[in-house]
Amino acid sequence: MPEEVTGAAKSVICPHCSREVPIAKRCPHCGQILPKPKKKSWKTYKLTPVEIFLAILGTVVLLIALVAL
Repeated sequence: MPEEVTGAAKSVICPHCSREVPIAKRCPHCGQILPKPKKKSWKTYKLTPVEIFLAILGTVVLLIALVAL
């Protein structure tokens, strides 16, 4: 995992010397160019129109039940 971003300090693992170094253009230990850290990707769901309708319908029914209590 050479492009792994770790911790709150925002560091990256150098693929050449295998040391954890801060994000920079070059590794301060071996001088090689570091990879850019990967951006966090969000999980997206592909819903069909029927599934969207049922989700909305379920939410409405749940809200009506909560108000009726």
